[in-house]
Amino acid sequence: RGQTAVAEQQSALKTATGLWAEATTAATTQRRDEVMHDKVAAVTGFFDFIKKHPAAVRSQDVQAWRLKLEADHLKPATVYARISRLSSFYTWVMKNTQLAAAISANPVVLARAKAPRAFQGESTKSFTDEQMQQLVSVVREKADSESIIAKRDYALLLFYTVTGLRRSEIINLRGTDVEQEGDKFILRGRVKGSDYVEREMCDTDAQDALKEYLRASKRLSVLGTKAPIWTRHDRAGRPGAPLTSHAFAHNLKLYAAEAGIQKIHIHQLRHTFGRMVADETGSLDEVQEALGHRNRSTTRVYVQRITRKRDKHSRRISERLRKTV
Repeated sequence: RGQTAVAEQQSALKTATGLWAEATTAATTQRRDEVMHDKVAAVTGFFDFIKKHPAAVRSQDVQAWRLKLEADHLKPATVYARISRLSSFYTWVMKNTQLAAAISANPVVLARAKAPRAFQGESTKSFTDEQMQQLVSVVREKADSESIIAKRDYALLLFYTVTGLRRSEIINLRGTDVEQEGDKFILRGRVKGSDYVEREMCDTDAQDALKEYLRASKRLSVLGTKAPIWTRHDRAGRPGAPLTSHAFAHNLKLYAAEAGIQKIHIHQLRHTFGRMVADETGSLDEVQEALGHRNRSTTRVYVQRITRKRDKHSRRISERLRKTV
């Protein structure tokens, strides 16, 4: 009888977590199935650890789980994300009139630690101009040697560097997401938060690099279709499955080592873009707009300080002061 009750509880919990993940993940979310899987895994991981009915869980149980995750040497951001998902599950349960009768309080509220500071670590460091010049030079030289993989990686590197777009936003580009309009490319797609945006890309080097890659791989026809822009290639250069960001990250580390850069992360290209925009404009507002941040405090993490504010007003003010009545 006891085993039957446990089995029924586990089945009910599996159903509930699946419904919660479905209800709280937007249909437009990129890699939606993976996101839902991660959500369910976080919540079921807690209940596998604590071995209690959801209604019997207390804040001490959540605290014990948090300490266990930290003891497993998970990153603070990962621990916080898993606990946040558990909190989201309880919030969803309490909105259900039938389930709320058994669960009247969210046990996570008193046990959740403060959110870790965003983007702390090696991936937050931008490259210097000299490092980027050397990295681009190394990849461009390999691309010039007629290697299709290097041509693809060169175009990818430029796309990441000159747009500042996020890892998934570049690697997931499809033929319908890239359109030539006069002397510029229009890039379309979902960004973080599921907003749909269009972005201009005027850099001719990046445009030419993409065209050369598609020409060399005999895939120019991909533009305007739903096929992926970036694919894997066999030794003969024939295209295969869509390229993953992990595969590009692996190649990027090899290029970086040759350029004398010991550690590299794709996200550093976005930070480098933010630093360069800050250097060029001297404006945190410009950086926030360029990176597509909703929260200004997130932009401040990318640009710890803007060393020089551009003088846009002193000459005009001085001219007004010199005017005579």
